[in-house]
Amino acid sequence: MDNERLCSLCGEPLSRYGNKKIKDGALCRNCIKPASPWLSDSDYEKMSVEDFRKHLEYRNENLKKLDVFKTDKKVEGKYTLYLDEADKKFLVSKRKDYKKDNADVFDFDEIKEISIYEEKYGETDDVDICFDIKLENKQIDNVFFRVNEFPGLIRDSKEHKESIDLALSYLAAFEEEEDLHFEQVEGEE
Repeated sequence: MDNERLCSLCGEPLSRYGNKKIKDGALCRNCIKPASPWLSDSDYEKMSVEDFRKHLEYRNENLKKLDVFKTDKKVEGKYTLYLDEADKKFLVSKRKDYKKDNADVFDFDEIKEISIYEEKYGETDDVDICFDIKLENKQIDNVFFRVNEFPGLIRDSKEHKESIDLALSYLAAFEEEEDLHFEQVEGEE
């Protein structure tokens, strides 16, 4: 069989859908299952097979971090923010069972910047409320997610206001931490 149709990590045939292109080949959907959900397509495209192996090692090490993670504070929404204030760590998970999900654990000091902004949804005037945590982490550049439950909010609707309030609650949880200092910057119009 043509090597271009085989997974560069496990050697199994690639399926028609769910594969990820990497710098020196492609990964099958079974090999990418344990990868961080915060990896974007462009993150994969920058990775070699060896980089991806290191990422899987990082994910195995993350399981140990989850074993000692203690939730002191959480902000619930479509994504839930969990803070371990004693160990100065946080995670964001879409599922309540974040241990089973192997949610990435990050240190507070890895945070470079947090942004809340509106992103235009499609060709309409509707928007999504986005929350983006830029990181200094060897494996994950940022934790980015849409705050609103369903895509495309009508500006000034009840759901729009609730999503903004939730995004501000995520930010407030970080701002309450003594070791984190933020400078508020107004977005460009």
